[in-house]
Amino acid sequence: MGGTAGSGGILGMPCTAKQDCPSSATCCDGSDPSCDGTRLPSGDSANPGEFVVSADGVTVTDTITGLVWQRDGSGTRAVCTTDSSNLRCLWAEAEAYCASLVLGGLSGWRLPGWMELLTIVDPTMDATSTINQTAFPNTVTDPYWTSSLFGVFQTKLYISFSDSTVGYCNDTIRRVRCVRGSRCYPTARFSVLDGGLVRDTLTGLVWQQQGSATAMNWADAKNYCSSLVSGGPGFRLPTLKELDSLVDPTVASGATLDKTAFPSTGTKLYWTSSPLGPDASLSGRALCGDFSMDNSNSCTNGPENTAKVADKLMVRCVR
Repeated sequence: MGGTAGSGGILGMPCTAKQDCPSSATCCDGSDPSCDGTRLPSGDSANPGEFVVSADGVTVTDTITGLVWQRDGSGTRAVCTTDSSNLRCLWAEAEAYCASLVLGGLSGWRLPGWMELLTIVDPTMDATSTINQTAFPNTVTDPYWTSSLFGVFQTKLYISFSDSTVGYCNDTIRRVRCVRGSRCYPTARFSVLDGGLVRDTLTGLVWQQQGSATAMNWADAKNYCSSLVSGGPGFRLPTLKELDSLVDPTVASGATLDKTAFPSTGTKLYWTSSPLGPDASLSGRALCGDFSMDNSNSCTNGPENTAKVADKLMVRCVR
C-alpha cells in the first residue's frame, strides 16, 4: 500500500525550517498549494499502530506522516457562528478557528491541505464514517473543509467521510478538523525515467507516464497492470491515495496534474485498486480518480468518485 511504497521518497520528513530538509527539498506546512502533498500512508485498518492517541485523549499523531490531528471532529466550534449550533463553519470561520485553537497545550493549528486530510480517510470502513474509528471516534459523515483551492476559480476543496470523495464548494458551511506539523517537500518532484516511466521523489512511487491506450473494466485493469513487463515487473493498480497524490489542484485548465511529467493525460476517469467498504449499497463499486477541471463554482464532486466495477475506465499503473 501507499506507506511502504513511499519508503524510497523524501517521506514527508518533519521539519521546522528549510535547514531541516535535504538540499533537494523545502519545509512546507500544507498551507501552500504548491507543496500540499505528504507521505502516503496505507490509510486503512491493516496498518496497526499508525495512529497514536495522546495521553489526554485530545490529539492523534500519525506515525507515518508525522502530522498531529485534532481528535474530535464532531464537537462545537465557537467561532463558527453562521451555524446556530456552532458545529459547521464557513471556510473563513474554519481557518480562524484552527488558527486560534490551543489543544493539549499546543498551538500552531491550521486547516489541513486536501492531501493531508485524505491521508486519514479509510475507504475500507463502513458507511458510519470512512476513517479509523478507534483513533477518531464520533467522526460524522459530513464534508470537512481543507485549506486547498481548486484551480483558477479558487474554489475550496472539502472531503466527505461518508464515501471518501473530494468535492469543491465556496459559500456553504462544513465541518472542520485541524492539524499541525510541517514536512519536507521536494523542490523538483517528478523525474522522467527511461522506458516511459516517471519517479515521484516525494513518495518513491514509479508511474507509467502515459497509462493505458484504451479503457477497461476493473478486473481487466488489475490484470493489465500485473502483466506489464515494459520498465520491469511489479506494476499494479494504484490505491486511491496514490492516484490522488498526482492531482495538482493549482492547474488552471485541462488535466489537473504535472503536464511536463505526464503529457497527453486525458480528463477521463482512472481506476484505483481501492474498493468501497462493506456497505451493501456500495457493493460492486470501486473508487476512481478524475483529472478533469470543472469550471463551476457550485458544489460538486472533485478529484475522485466511484464507478461500477463493470464500467470501462482508463488505467495508469504504479509500482
